[in-house]
Amino acid sequence: MQPASPGPGNRGIRTRLALLALFGVLFLLLWWWEWSLLIRGALALFILAGGYVVQAQLRKLWATQRAYSLAMEAAHDGFWAWDPVSKRLDVGARLLEILGYRDNFLPDTHAWLELVHPEDRAHYNRTVSEHLKGRSPYFYCEYRVRASNGQYLWIASRGIAVRDRHGVAYQMAGSVTDITERKLHDDEVAFMAKHDPLTGLPNRFLLAEKLLETLQQAAARHEHVALLFIDLDRFKDINDSLGHRLGDRLLQDVAGRLRGALHASDTLVRQGGDEFIVLLPGIVDGLQAEARARQLLEHLNQPFVTDGNQLHVGASIGLSLYPDDAADAEQLLRDADTAMYVAKRQGGGQIARHTPEMKERVQQRASIESSLHRAIEQRGFSLHYQPKFATASGRLLGAEALLRWQDDGQWIPPDRFIPVAEETGLIIPIGHWVLSEAIACLARWNQLSPTPLHMAINLSARQFWPGDLDQTVAALCAEHGVACTQIELEITESMLLQAEGNHVDMLHAMRARGFRLALDDFGTGYSSLSYLHRLPFTSLKIDRSFVTALIDEAGDYAGGSALVPAIITMAHNLGLEVVAEGVETAAQLVLLRDLHCDIHQGYLSGRPMPEADFRQHFLDASAKSAGPAF
Repeated sequence: MQPASPGPGNRGIRTRLALLALFGVLFLLLWWWEWSLLIRGALALFILAGGYVVQAQLRKLWATQRAYSLAMEAAHDGFWAWDPVSKRLDVGARLLEILGYRDNFLPDTHAWLELVHPEDRAHYNRTVSEHLKGRSPYFYCEYRVRASNGQYLWIASRGIAVRDRHGVAYQMAGSVTDITERKLHDDEVAFMAKHDPLTGLPNRFLLAEKLLETLQQAAARHEHVALLFIDLDRFKDINDSLGHRLGDRLLQDVAGRLRGALHASDTLVRQGGDEFIVLLPGIVDGLQAEARARQLLEHLNQPFVTDGNQLHVGASIGLSLYPDDAADAEQLLRDADTAMYVAKRQGGGQIARHTPEMKERVQQRASIESSLHRAIEQRGFSLHYQPKFATASGRLLGAEALLRWQDDGQWIPPDRFIPVAEETGLIIPIGHWVLSEAIACLARWNQLSPTPLHMAINLSARQFWPGDLDQTVAALCAEHGVACTQIELEITESMLLQAEGNHVDMLHAMRARGFRLALDDFGTGYSSLSYLHRLPFTSLKIDRSFVTALIDEAGDYAGGSALVPAIITMAHNLGLEVVAEGVETAAQLVLLRDLHCDIHQGYLSGRPMPEADFRQHFLDASAKSAGPAF
């Protein structure tokens, strides 16, 4: 069967299909062309926009870098960047400028480490390593670096590491700051905290550290350690008379002399004021320690020439030994301090080694001080009164008020508690109570006695310190209706060592108010006729030791008592009354009467007694008519 030939209908269909195909191709070509343009346009626009963004980011980055660079320049900091793998190091110009170098000669870590101070290299390497291992959030280290002039500068270096996705650091960057000035200031502050600014010596804070370290070493080595507590003897007089500037220069000279007399292993400390402490390690025994102390004392006894002035100071030294005297640092210091005060009380210029008896006395003094506080609060004191008589006629003239203290049923001797009250300042409230009580007592006696009596009251140097003692005593007299002329205030010779300035003015102010002034215990201390000329005394009291020497055991006149007639004659020539203390025998009284001694007191005429007994013996009508028995 033959295939049919295409007819006209079939040709039309094929024609139409061809046209449709052509139009389809044309449409596809046109569609592709338009979209190509769109795509290319979009690509062009994208490229243009991307270039703009990149350019903007670059400009922003450049601006940021410039700003950061300016900030670092303003902050005087320097940049650095480091590759932990290759060890390559890049440093900025500012960092080189800080160190004084012109050219960059630091290609790697090794070159930088050559500049780091040998003592700081281990710390620097350790700090870098800790940060690279991720053990610190950032790198920061203060260390010393050698500058171009050969000197070391302190720098603070800070930075941070850049890590890959495994946490391994492949880059570090940071900055450096010059902190030399701050470090020097910190060092100065640290030095001043542990050193005396005047002498440059270690102070007590550094001593505490050094002493603890020294005792630990001595314990391990079974060695002894000596501690010397040095107090200058006459520094206060020099300081007060020649001025504090010269006093400061003298302290510097003392420090220099002591420093020159010590070994390299010894430690010299300025405790404060005119007190120094010397720590002597490696001591064999107490004898060696005392020998070293004597050497220092001999150096201090030599005159000082300070600002053209030849000055003699001297010192008192207290010595304690570890472990013989004390087993710890605090006790060792206390023992040496206690021994120093013993040397001072013995007259100065001496060395005192601490003994167990000293510790016992210190404990007793602490106990007395505590009891004194309680006695002041509870008014646990009392006054006894010893009568005073005219030597020629035997007439009662008055009495001396004497402080007495009974604690827990036991009488405490005045020579035990008065020094403690003086040192602690408790003598001021105690002294005020004595003044008030004695003046009130005299007011009661005035109601019984046909003639005005006198009341002698002892004063302490500490009572002068507030500066209003004359007003205080005058106010008490006015309160009780007693005339100031009836009050005799007694001052000891030892107190006159401080009788300068306000003390002298106060004595004159008291005399101007009408108070009588007596110089007590004349001849036993630092007797000086200048006191009698310069100060407004009205009477002089001869100490009982001279009165006792008037008559020997056989009852005869003793040749050793020739000083008493001279004192009486001198006092009368100066217009002063003379009072003899401690008259205990009739022979003494007769001799004093022959020597024209004005007033006497003592066991012969009357012992110290409470007010009630005094009134019964000397102020009642029967007692007055009988008179004293002697």
